[in-house]
Amino acid sequence: MTSPTAPSPMDTLRAVSPEGAAMYMNHRTAVMDNPQLQEVPTTYKLLIGIAVAAALQSSTCTLMWTKLAKQAGVSDGQITEAVLVARLMKMATVNDAAAEALAWLGAQQPE
Repeated sequence: MTSPTAPSPMDTLRAVSPEGAAMYMNHRTAVMDNPQLQEVPTTYKLLIGIAVAAALQSSTCTLMWTKLAKQAGVSDGQITEAVLVARLMKMATVNDAAAEALAWLGAQQPE
């Protein structure tokens, strides 16, 4: 997690590559604010952002999306539930990643 005085990841990107930062912000606007992409409500998009950031283990992004969600009126309970869903999905990917190894272990004959 970044300290309060440390630049944000976007600040760092902006300093190194203003074009790269602008591309990200343009893409973010295109996804989050595009009038043609409103099948999923903004509050749901923010909850998805929280869940994905948590699953990808970015505390900075998880906090940022949480703050944006709170500003948009998302409840603490909804945010907590999004994190719990992210944890469940992450656990499922561990099960999937280990399935072949576990099946191999199960197929081994005792010596």
